[in-house]
Amino acid sequence: RFGRKPVLFSSIFTLSVFNIALSFAQSWAVFNVLFFMVGMGQLSIYIVLLVLGAELLVDVPRVLFSSLGLSFFYAAGMVAFPGTAYIVRNWRHLSVLMAFTLLGFLLVSESPRWLVSKGRFKEAELLLRFAALENGVEFPSDLFCSAKQPEVSGYLGLLRNTTTRSITLVVWFSLNVSWFGLSFNMTTLYGNPFLNYALLSLIDIPAHLVSWFSAKYFPRRVSFIVFSLLGLKVLLLPSEYHNITLTLVLIGKFGVLASESILQLLTGELSPTVIRNTMLSSAALFSRAGSSMFYEFLPWLTLSFLSVIGVFVSLFLPESFGKPLPDTIDQMQVIKK
Repeated sequence: RFGRKPVLFSSIFTLSVFNIALSFAQSWAVFNVLFFMVGMGQLSIYIVLLVLGAELLVDVPRVLFSSLGLSFFYAAGMVAFPGTAYIVRNWRHLSVLMAFTLLGFLLVSESPRWLVSKGRFKEAELLLRFAALENGVEFPSDLFCSAKQPEVSGYLGLLRNTTTRSITLVVWFSLNVSWFGLSFNMTTLYGNPFLNYALLSLIDIPAHLVSWFSAKYFPRRVSFIVFSLLGLKVLLLPSEYHNITLTLVLIGKFGVLASESILQLLTGELSPTVIRNTMLSSAALFSRAGSSMFYEFLPWLTLSFLSVIGVFVSLFLPESFGKPLPDTIDQMQVIKK
């Protein structure tokens, strides 16, 4: 409704303000409320950047940004965080330091696809003419001659379509049951906790590199299924084998992270412009709901079964590899029967 750039700005503002407010928390209850707002701002920034990357970029740059660029720098921040916390030992000072986010959003333009979906053709044409000038290409004069404002569809359009329901309600949910189940059990790993954390953070980088290579050359569904099955096997690991637990957990996290990168790219490419932000936001909502499914007493077999359901449903999803990005519900591919 408001555009991609205003939401990005407001999310960064929310993250900065509540990070500063967090440093003044005097009770556990206040800390939890403020930290919830920080998490909301952080997740909003990530989702909007995914949407902007899908709509501003094309082909190879889009794959590079969605499957590697955004995730790589997220992982790099995780790796750098322990060193920063080691230098800045006071958590209140650390919280204030984290409030100083980059102002790179000022260089980000609004999405021309979103502008077209709202019927703001002149603004979209101005942005595209500037981009053509910057890249030294000729702007096609008849680009908007036959353009019409598409029908806007909100959550009802999201739930009415089989493909969007399958991705948001099943695939994202089931994948993140595996992810959160794996994450919550990392504190019980055998060995040095500092070394374990470093290894578990560093494994993010090769996972995103491999997912980018796979997304560049192979179909999305095949890549997602292979990586999901790789991450799935760690859920079946018996807890008594401490000597091989860390290695298998690293392999499991590698598979889950790589499959999540592919899923983010697939979701952005399958969803049309009119509901792309709604679809990714809803997917993130259901993925966080997956975290509530894990308890220490919940059998690993149950988590594995839910993950298998997600892999099975993904077999019937349309393939987005080499396909044009849809702008309307009508252009969206329908799930295979």
